[in-house]
Amino acid sequence: MLDPFDLGGCTSLVQALGNFIGGGFVAPKGKALVSRNPAQDGAVVFETGMDVGAVAQATGSAQAAQQAWSQRTDRPAILARWKQEIAARADALAEAITLETGKIKSEARTEVQTLVNRFELAAAAMAADLKPGRVAPGETLRYQPLGVIGVIGPFNFPLHLCHAHVVPALLAGNTVVIKPSDLTPLSGQRYAETMLAAGFPPGVVNVVMGTGEVGAAMSASPALRGLCFTGSWPVGRRILEASLDRPEMLVALEMGGKNTCVVLDDCSIRQAVHEVAVGGYLSAGQRCTGTDRVLVHRRIADRFIDALATVARGLKFGDPNDPSVFAGPVVSLAALQKLEGAIDIARKAGARAVVPGERLPGGYYRTAFLAP
Repeated sequence: MLDPFDLGGCTSLVQALGNFIGGGFVAPKGKALVSRNPAQDGAVVFETGMDVGAVAQATGSAQAAQQAWSQRTDRPAILARWKQEIAARADALAEAITLETGKIKSEARTEVQTLVNRFELAAAAMAADLKPGRVAPGETLRYQPLGVIGVIGPFNFPLHLCHAHVVPALLAGNTVVIKPSDLTPLSGQRYAETMLAAGFPPGVVNVVMGTGEVGAAMSASPALRGLCFTGSWPVGRRILEASLDRPEMLVALEMGGKNTCVVLDDCSIRQAVHEVAVGGYLSAGQRCTGTDRVLVHRRIADRFIDALATVARGLKFGDPNDPSVFAGPVVSLAALQKLEGAIDIARKAGARAVVPGERLPGGYYRTAFLAP
């Protein structure tokens, strides 16, 4: 067993390596950052340190490395090595995702596979879209990298929704600073370990752990020329407001929404129920693409609701390592309390639960809720 890193009185069974800056790990310091297992009533998974000052170090390192990286012709070869290292560590990456998010094992493995697939997808998209050359007499189109790109990721796809921005940024000659979700620091460290193994030049890729305090420091960094954020609407709005006076920084925001599914009267009810159930309850409903509400033609409403209720009652929520379960827990006690609070508000407003669902013991579990 690795020596545990002791911070704030708790210990982690995995050694905390710290932030990944300038081509290597920097010993953790500062405030404690702890991740917990939602499938085991919040048992400690991992703990490391968070230091807001690390943002300046990481962005400075990325800035110093960017010009040389943009001039290298072997960027695709270096990324190919990175792909190999990710594939070689697929089990460790998937295990970290499951431990910290409660995502079922099959979904965690699928997420890791998307990391492997991203390299070819990004290269093909760039080849199709970026076509420099003469576009008119006396006019030539050229593409230049932006510079340093910041990537702030969410908990629900803690690696995929960072990686999807990181790979094309690197291929295009940018350097990157990544802040994983504060709920998934072990996943972030495992991700950084693949970068170290791939042998990136110092400063090209950097990973800084932390809460929103660290994310705010990233979004305010004058070194950034691009910022990709995936997360909540309130945080995304604050990022956008903070960038209004910085026209030199490209901001890309992907936030959650109230997703509506429309079911028409000529549908296949079986197929419609399947799609709504998967959309609404997969990953314990914690997807930005999750189905939040359904508009059903009145001609088939009763049949559809009865069929969906039958499916919802039969969905199995439980241990994410159990291959028979449909979904695991929600990610944290705060998330569970927020969910229960929303259901309580709906009931007080007159909602009648067709499937009330229930809390389950052992973790932050709740079975499906359905109200017309």
